[in-house]
Amino acid sequence: MDDGAGGTISITDLQAMVDGNRIMMLSVEHELLYNGAITHINGKIFEADFTIYTNGKNPISATASGTITTGSSITATLSGNGVGNGQFTLLYAATNDQAAAMTSAWRGSGGGFDEFGFTIDGAGNLVHDKTAGIGQLFDACKMNGAVLLVSGTRLYSADVELTGCDGSGVNGDYTGLATTRDGSTTNDRLVYAVSNASYTLSGEFNQD
Repeated sequence: MDDGAGGTISITDLQAMVDGNRIMMLSVEHELLYNGAITHINGKIFEADFTIYTNGKNPISATASGTITTGSSITATLSGNGVGNGQFTLLYAATNDQAAAMTSAWRGSGGGFDEFGFTIDGAGNLVHDKTAGIGQLFDACKMNGAVLLVSGTRLYSADVELTGCDGSGVNGDYTGLATTRDGSTTNDRLVYAVSNASYTLSGEFNQD
């Protein structure tokens, strides 16, 4: 991808969640969230529109065109500015087809959080307990909301609110998607990507 300063960056931890015409990609290392919608498909060729969020920067708009090889890969070229300009390749993972058990405690890091954890009850509601390093944007944040299964899919819709954060502009509503990364069990690892107008929270959680 274009780094916006005359160079390139290699995003090696890019993960994606696809359902219907929705495609969301995230990089925890680079704190990037690609929120996309597939706008056209002709055979294997597809086109999509993306809004790309990075921490503390204005969203970037980009379009993508590429090829979907069913059950194998998605390859496309992004046309936009900065990290909205470049190529990506996503490989299907056969184990990512399990629904996570939503009655477990999860802990993880990403998107500015040093560490935070929450319990998801049977109704999908979050019970949150969070700690972070002093001076971090998301220090002292409290999270409330729900992670609910999207009917007929292996995806979950995430709608959460952050309050009490130390970082300017970090408080607010975040929406996005979550799924399991490894489906070898139904209660293994939850990957999430949510954003508000200015910030992204993207990462993954391992079961305690």
